Amino acid sequence: MTRPVFDNWKPEHGKLWGKSPVIQKHNLHKSPLFTDEALADLIENYPRKDYSLVIPGRKDQGQHHLWREGDIGDATGADVLKAIKNGFLWINLRNLPLNSAAFRELAQQLFDEMAQNVPGLKINDYDMTLLVTSPGAQTYYHCDVPGQSLWHIRGRKKAWLYPPVDPFMPDELLERVILQETEEEIPFEQWFDDHAATIDMEPGMMAHWPQFSPHRVENYDSLNVSVTTEYWTNDIERNYKVRYANGLLRRRFGITPKSTATTGMAYFSKAVLQSLWRRSGLARRHIWSRKIEFKLDPSNLDEMIDITPFTLRPGNS
Repeated sequence: MTRPVFDNWKPEHGKLWGKSPVIQKHNLHKSPLFTDEALADLIENYPRKDYSLVIPGRKDQGQHHLWREGDIGDATGADVLKAIKNGFLWINLRNLPLNSAAFRELAQQLFDEMAQNVPGLKINDYDMTLLVTSPGAQTYYHCDVPGQSLWHIRGRKKAWLYPPVDPFMPDELLERVILQETEEEIPFEQWFDDHAATIDMEPGMMAHWPQFSPHRVENYDSLNVSVTTEYWTNDIERNYKVRYANGLLRRRFGITPKSTATTGMAYFSKAVLQSLWRRSGLARRHIWSRKIEFKLDPSNLDEMIDITPFTLRPGNS
C-alpha cells in the first residue's frame, strides 16, 4: 500500500494506546489482498504448521467450549473459502509476514505508522494473522500475551473487551496462558458482559486494547475477514517475563508470588529464572497440543471427514 493505513488518527489515541481500548479507522479493507481470489490463493499455498481450521461451538445451542480442529486435505483454497462461507467454521493463518511477501510489506508499513503515531512506542518484534470466519461463528473468551489489535476487513462482527484484572483475568489463569499450558481460552461468566466495552466492528475499523485484556467476538450473518496484529516492546516483554516466572514459582516450586513489579532485584531474579527454564527444554513438556480430527471433503463441502486424530504442538510442521 502507498497511502497511509490509518485514517483520521487523533492525538488522544496515542496517549491512550496500551492503557485503554482504542478504536481507529483504517483502509486495509480496500486492499486487493482480501478479495476472494487472493484469499483462496493464500489459503491453498499456506504451510500446514501455520494454519488452524476450526469448527467452533454454536452460541445459540449453548456450545461455549466445543473446538474441533481439522485439515484442508485435498481441498483447494477456493473450496475452503466456499466451505467457510456456507458452513460453520473458520481458518486462522498465522505468521503472515514470514509466509507472504505482500503481507510482509503491509505489516512493515502498518507497524511503522503505529510507531510514528504513538509517542515513545518502540517495537522490537511483531506478527500478523489472518482470520476468515463463517456467518454466526464465534471466537471464545480469551486473552493474548503480546500487544494486540483487531483490524476488520469484511463482514460485521461484535467484539467485547474486558478489563485485564481479576476476576476477568485472574493471575493464575494468566500464568497458565503465558506458560502455554492452555491455548489462551479461559473461563467465562455471562455477567462479565456487564463490565465490557462493546464494539460493532465494520470494515475499516480497528480495535486495540491493553496487554492481557480478555476479549471475545461473535460474527453477524455474513462471512468475516479480519487481521490481528501482535507486537513486543520492552515493557510488554518485561510483563511477560515476570508473569512467566510467577507461574513457575506457583506451579513448579509451590511459592505464591506477591509481586508483578518489572523493575528491581526481584524482577531481575525472575527474568533469569524464566530464561533458564525456557532454555532448559523443560517448558515444552507442559505446552498444550492441538488434536486434528477431521478434513474437508472437496466433493461435499457440507460434510467433514473424520480422520485418525493426530496432534500438533506450536512449531510442528
